[in-house]
Amino acid sequence: MRKFMNVIIVIVVLGLGIFIAQRFQLNQRYRQLEVLEQAIQRSLSLCYAQEGFYPASIDYLVEHYGLVLDEQMVYVSYKAFASNIRPDITLFDRGE
Repeated sequence: MRKFMNVIIVIVVLGLGIFIAQRFQLNQRYRQLEVLEQAIQRSLSLCYAQEGFYPASIDYLVEHYGLVLDEQMVYVSYKAFASNIRPDITLFDRGE
């Protein structure tokens, strides 16, 4: 009976450890996406301040403002309407 209780305790502790590790990983992933969105917004603001327009595509920010995108990690929906209207940006996590 005592061995059975020890096995149950070990299983519960391992399960809890796995759950905590997964939550930590999800929080880290969310934080990475948040930081990337902030970097895109800063690059947009800098481009508009220096050049007087918002770029037609995100590739312009990558080429001219050093923005780094990991396309395996995230898909960026970049919808530009006009050069004087801030583009609509949405990030989609591609998962692992």
